[in-house]
Amino acid sequence: MKYRIKDFPEIYRNVGQMNVEELLRCVICPNMTYDNLPSYSSPTMFLHTTTADRAFASSERLSRQSSYPLVLAADLEHGAGEAIDDAVRFPSLRAAAEAGESSLAYEMGRVAAKEAIDAGFSWSFGPCVDIMYNKENPIVGLRSAGSDAETVIQYAGAYMDGMQDNGLIATLKHFPGDGYCADDQHVTTTENLLSREEWDSSYGKVYAELIQRGAMAVMAGHIALPVYDEADPVTGLYPPATLSENLLTGLLRKKLGFEGIIVSDAVYMTGFSGYMPIYRACATFLEAGGDCLLFMHETEEFLMGMKKCVDEKFLSIDVLRNRAYRMLCFVQEYAESHFGNRQVDFDREKAEKASSCITDKAVKVVRDRTGILPIKVDEVTSIAHVILFNPWTEVWQTGKELTDKFRNLAGRVDEFPDPGPYSLMELAKSGEYDYIICSIFESPSYGYNSAKLCGPAARNMMNGWMRYETPVVFISYDGVQFSETYKACTDTMINTHGITNYTIDVVMNRLLGK
Repeated sequence: MKYRIKDFPEIYRNVGQMNVEELLRCVICPNMTYDNLPSYSSPTMFLHTTTADRAFASSERLSRQSSYPLVLAADLEHGAGEAIDDAVRFPSLRAAAEAGESSLAYEMGRVAAKEAIDAGFSWSFGPCVDIMYNKENPIVGLRSAGSDAETVIQYAGAYMDGMQDNGLIATLKHFPGDGYCADDQHVTTTENLLSREEWDSSYGKVYAELIQRGAMAVMAGHIALPVYDEADPVTGLYPPATLSENLLTGLLRKKLGFEGIIVSDAVYMTGFSGYMPIYRACATFLEAGGDCLLFMHETEEFLMGMKKCVDEKFLSIDVLRNRAYRMLCFVQEYAESHFGNRQVDFDREKAEKASSCITDKAVKVVRDRTGILPIKVDEVTSIAHVILFNPWTEVWQTGKELTDKFRNLAGRVDEFPDPGPYSLMELAKSGEYDYIICSIFESPSYGYNSAKLCGPAARNMMNGWMRYETPVVFISYDGVQFSETYKACTDTMINTHGITNYTIDVVMNRLLGK
């Protein structure tokens, strides 16, 4: 059933008496850490990754200093493990789709809700309902369930249902749709250049169906959609959705019928704050139909900048009052329905089994053209474990776990992190090793504008070292690009579609044919 914010006459009266400063406090969602909690209060706040106990303590403290209910938010795109250090780790939304059972995606959402609510969270900035059209896209990757609307609806929808059926607010993101272009909205205003018919039958279909199923919030991206908008007459540029009344009100509200909360993506991303000055952009977002400014803080500079926008008629006081009213009704409705008790019925063992099941089903042999698999390993086998990784990723350390697994089985195992193409060529030509196992960690991350193996790390794929006598098996852990980008030179390829506590064991099973 489609979600609509409940009206509260008493809140309406209170908002009518608020001054500009009080209203502005209601339309921001500041980000914070456990060690740096603000002294002011807003209806919604975002807490970066910490432990469950620290998250709950933060929620309790922030609630005590607030004059209205608090909805604590986090990025929960594939389980609570993204926001809570000691929560169950699930691999990715794409892994749930690769597992081929929407019931597992629902279970992932259910577990996320149980663990998040138990830790004091109420709002998930997920699922990601972007479509992975373009393998060059630097930011979506495994966050998307797949490359077509039906897959995204099936698995992201199941994940959303699992969360919302169990009391956690879900957010569809990033409207009007990331994954089409090869740019990153953290560093530029990106464009979705689909035709109107193409958008309606893809991203539009996803949003239309999931809005009807009850999505409570939508995150607007700093992404332009020219076919539904008008170019700026001075610059000739199309605005991102976060700055477009045509997209937020005309398309999302009116055509798609969304009546829940519209939250911006982070306001200091250049796709937003680089398109126009930051406080003018914040005012424009609210005027265009948005409700909540993500990662904006109540600083003196913010208050003065926004008051100036009100004085100069870039933001009307009536619009600001309406957005504050909607946000306060949103949190009050949630408080009346769900606040009160930490969860007591969470079965950790069952949740871990769900993570293990998704991991097992999502680790796949993509190809084995020359029939290397299963490899033969015993006490006289020698293995070279090559680990290639982008410089910004830390998860490459997971590769060391695979090295340790091999050392329990093989007579000789040597590890080579980022050896360079010439060393790899000599290693492959030497005949010293029975197998070269090559682990790849591409790890998308904000602001790098690439999710592919790139820079010096990509040079490791030069010199044709994978075509000498030594058999080579490639394993890609946290991306979707590598197996396609290097499909001509990687005869044997395994994709894990994410990393959990069970990934290395499953990889070993695939390598050994168990």
